[in-house]
Amino acid sequence: MPKSKPPRRKRPRHVVSRTRSLLDFYDDLERITAQAERETEALADKVPPAELAIMRATCAENRRIFAEGRAELLAPSRTPVLDRLATEARQRAK
Repeated sequence: MPKSKPPRRKRPRHVVSRTRSLLDFYDDLERITAQAERETEALADKVPPAELAIMRATCAENRRIFAEGRAELLAPSRTPVLDRLATEARQRAK
């Protein structure tokens, strides 16, 4: 007599690894921004003040964008029913 199949997973298997890799990506962007900021501060005496202010503002804007992206990844879904239906439709299409 054949064994019965185990129950299907209700959550996609790779969500955690995708989320982790995206968080790693944001961490890399943060590291690059921090490095650019350190290099800018090291050269602050050789750079015009207006250009230095633009670079500081750009780094701050980048950090804000990265923080928003990271928060969006970690936030629970606002449309769980729609997500479930879309996932089921994709699985049926396979």
